[in-house]
Amino acid sequence: MSRTIVRRATELLDRDVSRRGFLRRLTFGATALSVAPLTYLLRPGTAYAAICSCSGSSCDCSAMCCDGYTEFCCSIFGDNVCPTGTIPAGWWKADGSGVCDNTSGPQPRYYLDCNISDCGGCGCGSNGICSGSCQDPHTYTCGCANGDCGLRKSSCTGFRYGQCNQDVACVGPIVCRVVTCTPPWVWDDSCTTSSATDNNTRFHDAACLNDPDPLIDGVPLVGDWTGSGQDMPGVFVNGVWHLRRADGGPNIVFGFGNAGDRPVVGDWNGDGVDTVGVVRNGVWYMRNSNDIGPADIVFGYGNPGDVPFAGDWTGNGIDTPGLYRRSDGRVYLRNSNSTGVADIDFFFGVPFDLPVPGDFNGDGRDTVSLYRPSEQRFYIINELGSDGGGLGTAQYSFQYGAPGDLPLAGDYDGNEVDSPGIYRSGTFYLRNSNSGGVADVVYQ
Repeated sequence: MSRTIVRRATELLDRDVSRRGFLRRLTFGATALSVAPLTYLLRPGTAYAAICSCSGSSCDCSAMCCDGYTEFCCSIFGDNVCPTGTIPAGWWKADGSGVCDNTSGPQPRYYLDCNISDCGGCGCGSNGICSGSCQDPHTYTCGCANGDCGLRKSSCTGFRYGQCNQDVACVGPIVCRVVTCTPPWVWDDSCTTSSATDNNTRFHDAACLNDPDPLIDGVPLVGDWTGSGQDMPGVFVNGVWHLRRADGGPNIVFGFGNAGDRPVVGDWNGDGVDTVGVVRNGVWYMRNSNDIGPADIVFGYGNPGDVPFAGDWTGNGIDTPGLYRRSDGRVYLRNSNSTGVADIDFFFGVPFDLPVPGDFNGDGRDTVSLYRPSEQRFYIINELGSDGGGLGTAQYSFQYGAPGDLPLAGDYDGNEVDSPGIYRSGTFYLRNSNSGGVADVVYQ
């Protein structure tokens, strides 16, 4: 009888035999027997229809929540990365979508499963998958993503392709999926090149996947990389930093971080030199020198989807973390490089503004200004509230840049006052005053 159920389970899904399809067939057949054997035996149809509870919801079986796949991370958390408490545990590719094609020809689209990383007291058995119910606290609950029948399920499917983080033997259900044109072994160096294919997913898509995050790859930055007193351009691309020297010497080039990390720069130890850092799934990794090596400082701060940055909020010469929650326009600043709650937080701007930290009046303390891409306009704050809160109103604003530009701020002429810059198609356009106008300095 179990063979008949497995065969019937294929009538709706995975008519072509594949590893994922075969395992899904076994899962549906076994679940039909254990959850609804009488229903299945007395009513024609597939095992899938017999057990269609849509992860405990009342959704119709034709709803997206019931199609057997897991929702995208960006749909749930606002960011196309694995959320806190999960790891990429495996990947597959889909050919023929056309999304990732380039001048070299057709390219695959890659899907990474983000599985719960801590099984707590739950055992895995021989399959390496725990229920996830032993997490303390239990962060992720099985159900339709965001409680929406129109989104696929989350934290329900116990499955693992297994090419990533192979040192973690026991993982929980898949919370969400990351989708990228970047090969997984480049996106996360724990992943191997061993390939799996599921072309059934090639047209799975979401609006958030087609609105690329401008703050992850090819990100422009400025900093005083050598202690010269003058900020110079830098770019972070696929885990590699390219920093331009003020003395005209060769660029400083080294690897630190992974593709998909969010880059940050700051003077983490007060020695007058800005050095690099990356933020990955809410964890900050900072170097005290601009060269390859392990992180000197590591701590957790923020949520997946927050935009990280750094500044000297107290005037003590040491840069510390800041976060901007683009979904609601809230700023969170911390006065030490450690895990904890924000020392200063306030609302400023509108959703999807971009944070621009800097000392715009030369008083020795950084503040958080904003750039509104829809207007190409900077909104400048010159002080933070002394009562532990922040001033959520700009002191002045001006227009600078063009649609698609990315903003930044730095001291380009060594006068100890930061001013705006924008980055456009590989070129930095920098102003030496806080006003609109033409660029005073241009770097390619």
